[in-house]
Amino acid sequence: MKRNAARGGDLRRALRAAQLAWLFPGAGHLYLGARRRAAVFCTLVLLTVGLGVACDGNLGIIDARRAPVLTTLQVGAHLSLGPLDPLMRLSMYGSLLYREEQGGGSPVKAAALERRRRRFYRPYSNYGSTYLLAAGLMNLLLILDAWDIGIGRRS
Repeated sequence: MKRNAARGGDLRRALRAAQLAWLFPGAGHLYLGARRRAAVFCTLVLLTVGLGVACDGNLGIIDARRAPVLTTLQVGAHLSLGPLDPLMRLSMYGSLLYREEQGGGSPVKAAALERRRRRFYRPYSNYGSTYLLAAGLMNLLLILDAWDIGIGRRS
């Protein structure tokens, strides 16, 4: 009986750590008491995001015409950045652009797509997009690491 109660506590702790890690890079590790790791991970992810934005990178959007599975995975990687993802989309495109509209979409979405296309043709856009994707994937790994530490699988 005590063992199950301890497991429930570990699961709640792990879930809280994973939620915090999703909300802000490094916050899950800070919650678990790993301050140095939290600082390093936060700096690494935010620096990578900053480089991606500085190099005019684009965030992924779901495109049903070209590789919908891959573009959906790309959007999922960016969503692992938590609230940073919609904030970046709003600042870059002026809209929460997650899907390529087929046919006539709203004027707001059309303007956002045009902003995205203009960013695509800038000199370092491919590098910036790669940095943004790497930041999302890194944060996904950090969320999973916080979960593992929270359930006691790792220390």
